[in-house]
Amino acid sequence: MKRCLALLALLLCLVGRPALAEVTLRSSVMVDGPVVKLGDLFDNIGNKADVAVARAPAPGRRVTVDSDWLRRVAAMNGLDWRPQTVFDQCMIERNGVTITHAQIEATILKALADQNLPAGAQVELANRSMEIVVPVDVPPDMEVRDLSYDSEYKRFNATIEAPAHSPAATRVHVSGRVVSTIEVPVLARPIGRGDIIAARDLVWTRVRQDAVRRDMLVDADHIIGLTPRHELSAGQMVGATDLQKPIVVTRGSLVTMVLQTGSMSLSAQGRAVEEGSVGDVIRVINTHSNLTVEGKITAPNIVTVSLNGVTALAN
Repeated sequence: MKRCLALLALLLCLVGRPALAEVTLRSSVMVDGPVVKLGDLFDNIGNKADVAVARAPAPGRRVTVDSDWLRRVAAMNGLDWRPQTVFDQCMIERNGVTITHAQIEATILKALADQNLPAGAQVELANRSMEIVVPVDVPPDMEVRDLSYDSEYKRFNATIEAPAHSPAATRVHVSGRVVSTIEVPVLARPIGRGDIIAARDLVWTRVRQDAVRRDMLVDADHIIGLTPRHELSAGQMVGATDLQKPIVVTRGSLVTMVLQTGSMSLSAQGRAVEEGSVGDVIRVINTHSNLTVEGKITAPNIVTVSLNGVTALAN
């Protein structure tokens, strides 16, 4: 009887005890700090979650740990976990704040402020894709060290330290050159043939001065009011050969021929032999006499003829 009661009591204890959650592996993890903890790798490990087991990768980098390493870490810390296959693994990535290429260039330009650089000067790094990633728990600031500048060739060398004044700072050697820039008007939208370019169609951007060809128009007044000879793209610089004055007389269209001399004004109808813009001299056929005269376009479909054309105009 006593034996039965003891077995019953043991059974009740077992039934009443909650089942322990199974320890499971995470396939990937993002850490913020410099160490990887047991709780970053495994779930359901109770008060062992804060145990440090490895150094984290550099900010912005990642590493992958394999099943053998994970098995040894679990065993050393008394976890009831075994890899299911040799392919079990965990990817560990360190979070970070990116200091961009543009920020690095701006910092170097500021450090060169006492070098009598030309107005509008900009810095170009030799490594066009350079970035620095710093930990998330420190300010993403930089310091320029060991800066040297050759004013003749406009080249520099320096060391970038980030975060600044930190014992764990990343130090990167950089080099590059200083270039002169200029603000130029570019198209704010695509412009088709026949469209008249207005001031609102232009925006200003800064480009390297040596990249501006001689035929490029850098004065907006030389662009506004003209029309493209062919379709132009948004963001495009405009060259002198890309534009023309708007066509106000088309070939074959009817025009009014005008002769103004003193107080006398004569007019007749003509047909344009050529197309043209205001100020162009074109040939026009008098529709009554079929004689051809030359005249200057002074307005849309208005051609002013000279005294030499008075006979043809009168006829």
